[in-house]
Amino acid sequence: MNQTIATILRRRSVRSYRQDPVGPAELEQILETARSAPTAMNQQPWHFTVIRDPGLLAKLEKVCRSAFLESNIEALRQIAAQEGFSVFYNAPVLIIVSGDVNAISPQYDCTLAMENMMLAAASLEIASCWTHAVMMFHATEKGKTMFRELGISFPDNHVPYAAAVFGYPAGPLPEAPPRNPDCVTIMG
Repeated sequence: MNQTIATILRRRSVRSYRQDPVGPAELEQILETARSAPTAMNQQPWHFTVIRDPGLLAKLEKVCRSAFLESNIEALRQIAAQEGFSVFYNAPVLIIVSGDVNAISPQYDCTLAMENMMLAAASLEIASCWTHAVMMFHATEKGKTMFRELGISFPDNHVPYAAAVFGYPAGPLPEAPPRNPDCVTIMG
């Protein structure tokens, strides 16, 4: 099996992190892979916001957790109500990919960039986990206000389409969940 496929199959969503910082060289490699993701008509409609400040992460964690607690989705409310729950799993880095709403397909472009980052991180033995709380919270008026109050801004006409935390796992990687073998139809 080649190294790319092995990395894809090895990547897991990690929900417990050590506080060791991700080094600048590794972070730059991860971001470079994001900038190399495919986009519709090569528009590259994205902007990458990297948050490493522990104080800012803690404040954003608190307000994003409120999005779970106020959600219409019972499972999210239950998980957020658990003592010790952390939306960002105590990871030392959060990357938010925002995209220009006027682009052809910003949601897909930004998601492809995030996938590249998550795979690049896995190849560097850095763990990651998608966190939808950022997009859920920013989609509310309260969220937009709180982002501004925290000093987190995006370029004009940009909204967050993808967010993930990155860091070194606090323990072994989780086992691979079962995969659906019936999700493929081959015609011809």
